[in-house]
Amino acid sequence: MPILRPPRLALSVTACCALWLWAALAQAAPAAWPTPQQGDLTLRDFRYDDGKVGDLRQHYTTLGQPRRDGKGRVTNAVLIMHGTTGSGAGFLSERYAGVLFGEGELLDASRYYIILTDAIGHGQSSRPSDGQAADFPNYTYDDMVRAQYRLLTEHLGVNHLRLVTGTSMGGMLSWVWGYTYPDFMDALLPLASLPVEIAGRNRMQRKMIIDAVKNDPHYNGGFYQEQPAGLREAMYPLIFMVSSPLQYQREAPTREAAEAKLEALVERYSASMDANNLTYAFDASRFYNPAPHLGKISAPLLAINSADDQVNPPELGLLEAHIAEVPRGEAVTLDITPLTRGHGTHSLPSIWGPYLARFLTQTAVGEEQGARNNHAKQISPHLSAPDAPAWQQQAPAQFVARFETTEGLFRIQVERALAPKGADRFYQLVRNGYYDGVHINRVVPGFIAQFGVHGTPAIQAIWKNRHLTDDPVNTSNQRGTVAFAMTGPDTRSTQVYINTADNSRLDSSGFAPFGSVIEGMDVVDALYGLYGENAGGGLRGGQQGPLEAGGSDYLNREYPLLDFIVRAAVE
Repeated sequence: MPILRPPRLALSVTACCALWLWAALAQAAPAAWPTPQQGDLTLRDFRYDDGKVGDLRQHYTTLGQPRRDGKGRVTNAVLIMHGTTGSGAGFLSERYAGVLFGEGELLDASRYYIILTDAIGHGQSSRPSDGQAADFPNYTYDDMVRAQYRLLTEHLGVNHLRLVTGTSMGGMLSWVWGYTYPDFMDALLPLASLPVEIAGRNRMQRKMIIDAVKNDPHYNGGFYQEQPAGLREAMYPLIFMVSSPLQYQREAPTREAAEAKLEALVERYSASMDANNLTYAFDASRFYNPAPHLGKISAPLLAINSADDQVNPPELGLLEAHIAEVPRGEAVTLDITPLTRGHGTHSLPSIWGPYLARFLTQTAVGEEQGARNNHAKQISPHLSAPDAPAWQQQAPAQFVARFETTEGLFRIQVERALAPKGADRFYQLVRNGYYDGVHINRVVPGFIAQFGVHGTPAIQAIWKNRHLTDDPVNTSNQRGTVAFAMTGPDTRSTQVYINTADNSRLDSSGFAPFGSVIEGMDVVDALYGLYGENAGGGLRGGQQGPLEAGGSDYLNREYPLLDFIVRAAVE
């Protein structure tokens, strides 16, 4: 199976632009998603792989509601699994849920049924610190997956999963799900993981963590009265596992800063952990080894790793060597960029969201696939007939266009009086589906975000020279305003840009704004901009030939992290 090409980083991008982008991600306004619902299931007499039997509490969080097809099969459930020492609640953060679960986002919880589980030994599920201490069963990843399966089928009534995904340990559990219950899901998306036995440096570091705790005399065989000092010592190898050399150097460029950062990390990590919970969690991977079972995985699988991941370093070549054994498997390793965060890149869908969006489209089945196909059939005839009546319709005096993108949702309010011809064309393009699937190919942080080259070359050829005569400039190109791009007088066609800064200098060149972003400007700010002008640039740059000839296929191949518009509509 293919290894997908990693993204190409624009050489012209400066570190300050990358920091500007990261700040935009970190400062995004809170997104609204359905109120999470929490619950517990007690599995009576659960039998662990080590032979112990006991009651097991499985904690979970859900968002949204399950939907069923005519045969009663759940069609929209998404299982998301956390990493070692984490919990499902960790996904309810702005950088994860705020990018995926909100209105118009890729896993919009009003459309999907999101299931966040706390694995055995983690979060609010049964764990050693509840009282059993070192008498707690020595659970394994297989135990975790069996318990999750029973939670879904016996308690939540979920008999099928649209997607199985997870980060780090959750990524490894995704592989186990794939071969243990191969017919239970439509797709698998493991993040920051490898489908092989935990060995080499990975196992050594895990053993360092375990030994640092257990070799402390105050650990007392797991029956301690207070946290042993060895717990703090265990944080040192853990920090190396989750570190990002590039980011640590940037954040701690001096000896004093490095030592202060280390102390802060050790203190923060150790303060939130229990010694037994930690050792059990890291030892749970001891029998993990999907490699002999990869041929059993029948669902499409896309594995995403990052090149700065110290747990799964790309130089091992293990992902590339084994993905070929997965019948419908693909893999990609993201290049190191100023936005990646080492192993922690797994929790930044703002970076890998375009891969998820394409994967959801590729793996759609049943009613979901039918809805996508019907939508395509409805808009295709209009796009191929630019002289049809649909393209003569005048825009309302004021309207709102909704854009769902791989980064999130934004809305543009158009005032026809500002630029009547531009407003009419924009209204027609949105209403007739022109922008659906179109990449936001020119993102220059602190300047603009531009889109409008159609992903189908034949459609692009039809519309490229359907020019408008100019409108007068009635309002300035201030931050958040939207206007058509052009190369000179009377050359506006389909490409528009959003000003992400005060660009009033464009006014004198005839760029006439027709509206402005009224919601989601934080999303616009966070659009992937590390390719800079390299992914086609502006109309005047003369670099759009490859985009026009190759369409979406070209951009997906050469610039796969570009955000794109999933769908646009007039509200």
